[in-house]
Amino acid sequence: MSAHLGLRLGGLVLALALLTGVASAATGSKQRFVMGAKIFPTPERARPGKGRVVVDPVFSTRVVRISDKTRDGYPDTGIQNEYARSDPENKNGTLLVLRGNEASWNLYNARTFKRLRELKALGRGGQEAEPRWDSRQANVLYHLHRMKLMKLNVRSRRQKTVHDFGREFPRGAYVTTGSEGDASLNRRWWCLAVADSDFVFKTVVVYDRARDRIVGRKTEMESPVNYVSMDMSGRHCVVGYDNADARVFSRDFGKEVKLPGEAVGHSDLARTTSGRDVLVYQNAATDWITMADLGTGRETRLLHIPFVTNTDIGLHLSGNTRAKGWVLVSTYGSKKPPPGRRRSWMDRQLFMLELRPYPRVWRIAYTNCAQSPALSGEANYFAEAFAAINTRGTRIYWGSNWGRRNLRRIETYAAVLPARWWKRLPR
Repeated sequence: MSAHLGLRLGGLVLALALLTGVASAATGSKQRFVMGAKIFPTPERARPGKGRVVVDPVFSTRVVRISDKTRDGYPDTGIQNEYARSDPENKNGTLLVLRGNEASWNLYNARTFKRLRELKALGRGGQEAEPRWDSRQANVLYHLHRMKLMKLNVRSRRQKTVHDFGREFPRGAYVTTGSEGDASLNRRWWCLAVADSDFVFKTVVVYDRARDRIVGRKTEMESPVNYVSMDMSGRHCVVGYDNADARVFSRDFGKEVKLPGEAVGHSDLARTTSGRDVLVYQNAATDWITMADLGTGRETRLLHIPFVTNTDIGLHLSGNTRAKGWVLVSTYGSKKPPPGRRRSWMDRQLFMLELRPYPRVWRIAYTNCAQSPALSGEANYFAEAFAAINTRGTRIYWGSNWGRRNLRRIETYAAVLPARWWKRLPR
């Protein structure tokens, strides 16, 4: 590894100490799995320092603070994972890409939590770079730049063009997923939208990176498109519309499946234990967290959202993990419930939800986010705790202001999950 990614002795000592703590959390016998929908008092705890491992007092999960603006020197007012639907961690868990709240991209050592540098090749502001780590090479990530899919080696700092979509679409200005999509798990299949200079999506394509060719195009849109994404297997392209409708297409767009209902809220793609591709989403018409089979469109209700208890609940989902049959749910809302309401069991938490009827719910940690309006009077978007589980299923990353309403205090935290937890959860 080159000098700019090298570890100094102090960082190595910190890494060994943290890895020892992580190992004991993952393999020790003291892990307590809290299941179900019981309401617990919300703990008030001091924010931990950078690199400190603390234990969630209710759910016993180990939580690590990764970033600290004062010590790291990143150029933004806060920093966190890009979004719930993409993994910020590389294939072997050694590097992280975190997004500054003013759109800088920053490379971190995922073991020592040292900020290595700003990834200036990804740009800053304007078009989102949407970095996605390679599935085989730990130092390689892909990103978008105007009409190009790019490949960057973060170790050598060399990058090259994977494909210039301007060749097929000379009037296009950008390719994008809308910052909410992903490629297939093996990074072969990409579903991308071609946008004009006003960022209006004109065409949706499926690109085969292995053969360097477009295998499908969709030029007629039922309504304005909000995002596009490939599923984990690479068999389906999902198109989400501004009107909350979502549709599924085969790679060549020859087959279409309309998902049930027209009220798809926050969502992500996932896989069942049998390997079926599904979209898991908040059905705003029924107030259920629901999944729909991408092959058939069949809908299965999973978990009712307790708006009867507390109307101030928002949620994000993250399914990009090899732990098949589960999806991560992160919830946000006010620090205090609206007048006349009490807390619900799922307020401001991280929990894993099983993808089957009558699912198990594993409670993981409190996010310690206060999403109430900041001093400006606007809701603090970056305190929504849009948590992402890594592909390996070993850590969960999210941004938190630790109960404070100041946007400048958003920092990144990680929950460390027990090894092969999906095999150990009580039934």
